[in-house]
Amino acid sequence: MKILINETEAAAAQQLKDIIATFDYDVEILRMSGQMGSLLSGLNIPAPPQRYLVRSGTRLISLPVSDIAYFYVRDRMSCIRTNNNTDHLLEKSLDDICAELDARDFFRLNRQCIAHYGSIVKVQAWFNGKLKVQVKPALEEDIIVSRLRAPEFRKWLGE
Repeated sequence: MKILINETEAAAAQQLKDIIATFDYDVEILRMSGQMGSLLSGLNIPAPPQRYLVRSGTRLISLPVSDIAYFYVRDRMSCIRTNNNTDHLLEKSLDDICAELDARDFFRLNRQCIAHYGSIVKVQAWFNGKLKVQVKPALEEDIIVSRLRAPEFRKWLGE
């Protein structure tokens, strides 16, 4: 096992090495060079959004991500359904939304729906290895997870 550290983490890395060495003798601490450290720290990975700006008639509403049950497509428009069962239009594609959301909280169930973990009520086995998902508040259409995405979805749920 190799532990990659920068100069400021040397003491913590040594403690970690001592703990790991009790069950794995092949532990090595590698120090990052200045170039490698600056390269890694230079990566600007954007944080997931905390809120979305949505339209409600002529008004603009700032909607916290914690209030969102799921994103879905209706009549080729991206929509948000909140935990209070209100719908809002969003001017982004589900692909763009999925790319910026926190993957620990949201999962792309199919081409029409991205659901929050807390909105999933029931998952049942469906035909040919697919899964049928029930969300709250309820969506009018059935939400089917494909056979190919089903193992990833089960893993995300904590199986």
